[in-house]
Formats: sequence, C-alpha cells, structure tokens
Amino acid sequence: MGTGGTALPLLDSGLVAGYLGAILALGLLLSRRHTSTGEYFLASRRASWPTVGLALVGSNISPGALIGITGSSYALGISVYNYDWMATVILVIFALFFLPAILAARVYTIP
Repeated sequence: MGTGGTALPLLDSGLVAGYLGAILALGLLLSRRHTSTGEYFLASRRASWPTVGLALVGSNISPGALIGITGSSYALGISVYNYDWMATVILVIFALFFLPAILAARVYTIP
C-alpha cells in the first residue's frame, strides 16, 4: 500500500472543492425563487398530495429505524411491526380531525 498517510491527492481535492462550489452556487441561484420561509417550507403551496405523502414517509423512515425494526423483529417476533400499524391509524385520525384546522389557520409546521 502507501506510506500510511491520509493526504488527499490534488485531483480528489479539486473534485471535492468543485462539487461543493457547484452545490453552493446552485443553492444561491435557487434561493431567489422563494421570498419567505413559508414559501420555502411549503414549496409555495404547490406540492401535490403524493409528494407530501412521500415526504412524510421519507421523514419517518430512516436506515437506523429499518435496521432496528428488523433486528427487533428477529429477536422478539413480528409483533414489533404493530408499532407501524398504530402510526398509520394515528396519521388517519390526524388527517381527519386535526389537519382541517391546521390548513384553515394557514400555519406551517416542520415534521
């Protein structure tokens, strides 16, 4: 192998710097589309329901949770997944009873 050093070659450093610069430039360019935090967090209230639903699922499921639930199911049995079923019931109750009031108040929250 090498000498055991951790130095990053010049080409790799340039690629990382270029990538970070491109991401920063793109972020600054796209930040001009939203004039308020409400527009930013709510996508200017133009997001479709499938997009909102997938964002909710994506924010609730993480690799750590998937690995944890899988390991717990192996150790304790399939009953561990009952936690997810209850979350589904609670989300339906929320959507039916609380969501109309939140939408009528035109407030926004972050999950």
